[in-house]
Amino acid sequence: MSDEILEQLKAENQEYRQCLNELIEMNNALVDEVNRLNDVQNNLCQTVNEVVKLVSQMDTRILGNTRNNNALYNRLRNLPYEILDERFADKYKLPQIMTEEETIDEIVNNRKSIARFGDGEFGIMFGVSRWRFQKKDERLAERLREVVTSDNENILIGLNNFYGDLSHRTENDADGIRAYITPEVRAQHMELLRLDKKYAHACISRAVNWDMVRMQKRIWDGRDCVFIEGDKTRMGVGNDLFDNAKSIQRILCPAESAFDKYEDILSEARKLPLNKTILIALGPTASVLAYDLAKLGYHAIDIGHVDISYEWLLKNNGIKAAVKNKYNNEWPEGYIVEDIVDEVYESQIIANLA
Repeated sequence: MSDEILEQLKAENQEYRQCLNELIEMNNALVDEVNRLNDVQNNLCQTVNEVVKLVSQMDTRILGNTRNNNALYNRLRNLPYEILDERFADKYKLPQIMTEEETIDEIVNNRKSIARFGDGEFGIMFGVSRWRFQKKDERLAERLREVVTSDNENILIGLNNFYGDLSHRTENDADGIRAYITPEVRAQHMELLRLDKKYAHACISRAVNWDMVRMQKRIWDGRDCVFIEGDKTRMGVGNDLFDNAKSIQRILCPAESAFDKYEDILSEARKLPLNKTILIALGPTASVLAYDLAKLGYHAIDIGHVDISYEWLLKNNGIKAAVKNKYNNEWPEGYIVEDIVDEVYESQIIANLA
């Protein structure tokens, strides 16, 4: 090798070493910055936890004086979860939840069934009755625990996405969630949920805007459907929500505490052909029924408040209100429902177990 080439290689080697040293210095600077940010985040979380501790020790009579104080109290208690950073995943655990669109894609494209879990279902599992339409029932609680902890690849388990950041919610909705999802309730939920599992989004049943309605209608588009619903639910009656379904039949069940007749309901549902798309609006009973029917090979969708929320969108810009002739558990005296005369509705009823 000539001296000229050797000198050239030495010069290039020196240049590479200089570049490498510069990269090492840059990396060390970035590591220092990351460590500094970690320290800042740790200090922030420590401060938040100290504030939460102080607030939790305040006299509850003081906290209850005004709505604003209660809202502040709940915001502070929930703050660590709302500012969650991935680097603190070991400290503050959050379930993984699909978007509404991802959930509906799974239902439509992959024929997945879904059982949804909200405050009512979790309440029953922990001995609390949060809604009029279903009394406490230990047998139902056991079945709900079975479903929420199941791992059948054809059955989605839907959760509300309210465990972390709430910036996508209105102020009133966010404060309502904070009032509910206390550390004690959060701990109950996490007893039953898995961090390595991806859950579906329970709010596919809520028509919050017209884009959501268009996504929902994909579920029953061109399908032969059977509604399993309370005898005063009357999904689709008086509106066009299901106008793209191929056909509709109905199995009517008790409007309240439907689980009392669960075996009769399941037995009637099992008479249906497997090609039917089954839409269930039956409170916590729907979660168990969708699960059992899916295991039998049915396409079963726990669809919940889909019709009521559509009525709100149609008639009140999405704001909750009374809905004439339909059971509405989210409105005072919404359980008082008038009878109707509707020949189309009557012709769709194939069984009445109410």
